[in-house]
Amino acid sequence: MRKYTARKKIVKKPENHRFVDKLIYLAAILEPLVTLPQVIVIFRDKSAQGVSISSWFGFQVLTAVWIWYGIVHKDKAIIIYQGLFFIFQGMVIVGGIMYGAKWW
Repeated sequence: MRKYTARKKIVKKPENHRFVDKLIYLAAILEPLVTLPQVIVIFRDKSAQGVSISSWFGFQVLTAVWIWYGIVHKDKAIIIYQGLFFIFQGMVIVGGIMYGAKWW
């Protein structure tokens, strides 16, 4: 019987790929912050008028799938990006439930 060992091929990334790899972490942090104004409006005005809980709950479920994918593939950018979205979406859902958002 033969034994096979796993071999990893080491490929050096071009310089522009490394720039994009670093840039994606910035995007992963900044993009979820776009949700922050919705959170602020809900809690400042104590009103969730026009917020659909079912939509935000759907986003939350799909975000959980992305987090799982990021963990399985050990992709830090996806974990950071979707983790922040999960937190901010959760805040919208909590505020929506507290301040009378509609389910549909």
